[in-house]
Amino acid sequence: MTHPSPSSSRNYVLVHGLGLGGWCWARVARGLRESGHNVFTPSLTGLAERSHLISPNIDLDTHITDVVNVLAWENLNDVFLVGHSYGGAVATGAADRSPHRVQRLVYLDAFILRDGESIMSLQPPERRQHYTEVAKQKGDGWKVPPNPAAFYGVTEPEDQRWIDELSVPQSLLTLEQPIHLHHEGKPDYQRSYVRASGWGPNVFDQFAERAREDPDWDYHEIAGGHMLMVCNPNEVTEFLLGLTHE
Repeated sequence: MTHPSPSSSRNYVLVHGLGLGGWCWARVARGLRESGHNVFTPSLTGLAERSHLISPNIDLDTHITDVVNVLAWENLNDVFLVGHSYGGAVATGAADRSPHRVQRLVYLDAFILRDGESIMSLQPPERRQHYTEVAKQKGDGWKVPPNPAAFYGVTEPEDQRWIDELSVPQSLLTLEQPIHLHHEGKPDYQRSYVRASGWGPNVFDQFAERAREDPDWDYHEIAGGHMLMVCNPNEVTEFLLGLTHE
């Protein structure tokens, strides 16, 4: 792996998606740390090693606070904040609450929520119905079971097993709660969008197109499925290492 030598160590905070946990970033985190950087991969409340905390009351605000608190308690500044999939909504909220701590916000095939929008409001009708019905049938009415790895275009059996064995249900309220943003207009931090070009068409096309057409955004594509940090960790790591402070 080759990359420019950094003048100083960076702070990367990597936010996972639906049903996952900090564990899903292991391969990317390893590469970033081997390059001398500080990497934080928090598991959101109710997920992964914090799955014992799941409850019907966990919402999007809970998860945003999880990340805001990492930034605050670790006293992180000039952060490269990365959100994958659902984690894009969480990263959006965290950057909005702590803009002074963020250097760049990166969406890795992720949702971009505007004020008043929710994950569910941006889904096509059939996916909204799916999440509501599966929560009723398999999640006591308030939990959403994780999607299988194969749904996201993961083809390697070892990767499928890793994802499927460690993924857990997530509170439906995290998908239903609208985000409430306090800052409007172009932020002081930079924004990048990375599209998984090997998986689609899907709900993320709209966000990729929005970023690609906006000159204020830095747009890239990686030829892989939705779980880029698992199946394309070298490409993701190289991209993150190549980001500038401009």
